[in-house]
Amino acid sequence: MLTATFNWWGRQMSDILRFRIIGLCILAAFPLFGVGQALLGTQQHGLGLLMCFSNSVGVMTIGLLMRPVIARTAPRSGQIYLVARLAEGVLLGMSVTIVQSNVMGLTVSGEALYQLGMIGLGLGSLPMCLWLIKSKFVPTMLGALGFTGYVCLIAAMIAAASGAETTSMTLLLPGAAFEVMFGLILVLRGPGKWAQRYAL
Repeated sequence: MLTATFNWWGRQMSDILRFRIIGLCILAAFPLFGVGQALLGTQQHGLGLLMCFSNSVGVMTIGLLMRPVIARTAPRSGQIYLVARLAEGVLLGMSVTIVQSNVMGLTVSGEALYQLGMIGLGLGSLPMCLWLIKSKFVPTMLGALGFTGYVCLIAAMIAAASGAETTSMTLLLPGAAFEVMFGLILVLRGPGKWAQRYAL
């Protein structure tokens, strides 16, 4: 059982609690943003906005909580991941705001901001996945799936920007599979024996 603690807004947080919060935020991102966007413009418009902005808070929380864990052995990778998650949250929030404000004359669309956020997430998550593999935080195959998935995410956003929507959707599958499995591991059991072997 991991017993390390960190200060979080002046309070001590155990690793187990930290990992479960991270896992829940990762798993919640899919329904929050996806369903939230689907509700925009409907009778549940307000709920849709709340879900989209809650997603931004959630992905930022992932970065803030994960950075200290990664930084124990890979400070630069932890900082890169934090910046990527913060940028993702800001850009996704901006993408919804721009769509809803319907401001004319903007040179950047909401869809473009979403794609930039996803590309930033993909680039910033690659060092994190290498850390997952090296540290044995999760099984090596899962870390490798994550690395592959984020490379595919970057390619998916480029494909979407080029109009290849079918290809883009297919390329999203490896990353989605990784995040579901990674989130479930963190929620249900934490990093467990893999992290203990590395004395995290």
